[in-house]
Amino acid sequence: MQIFPELVDKLRRSGDESRHRIVERACLLAVQRADVAAPTLTEALDVIHRRSFGVPDLRSQVDGLAQELDEIAWDIQDRIGTGGATEAEYRRAFVKARAAAAIGFALDGSLSASFDSLYEAYCAIGSRDDYMSVIAD
Repeated sequence: MQIFPELVDKLRRSGDESRHRIVERACLLAVQRADVAAPTLTEALDVIHRRSFGVPDLRSQVDGLAQELDEIAWDIQDRIGTGGATEAEYRRAFVKARAAAAIGFALDGSLSASFDSLYEAYCAIGSRDDYMSVIAD
C-alpha cells in the first residue's frame, strides 16, 4: 500500500511547515489510536512539535522501540490459530509498532521521511476518513 496520491501531491506542493504540521497530526492520532505510551515517544513527539529534527540518539531509540514492538507483534502472529493468541491481539500489537515507526520517520524531517511516516501512521490509524480529516491542512 502507498499513501494516497492526492496527499503525495499536496506534500510536494506544500512548504516545510505545512508538511511538518500534517505529519505531526498524523503521528499524534496514530499514537492515540494505538494507545502506546513510552517516555521515548513522548520526547520524540515534543521534538517533532518543536521541529528540532535530526536528533540521532533519539531516532535510534524510537527505531529500537518500533523494532521491539514489531517483534512482539510477530510473536503474537505466530501464535494465532494455536489458541495462544487472537487476530485482535495481533492487530493491537501491529498498530503500536506502526505508530512508533511513524514517529521514528517523522524525526527525520525530510520530505521522503514524511511519506514513510504518513504511511506508517495510516497503518496505525486504520480509518481512511479519520486519516484524511487529520491530515487536512
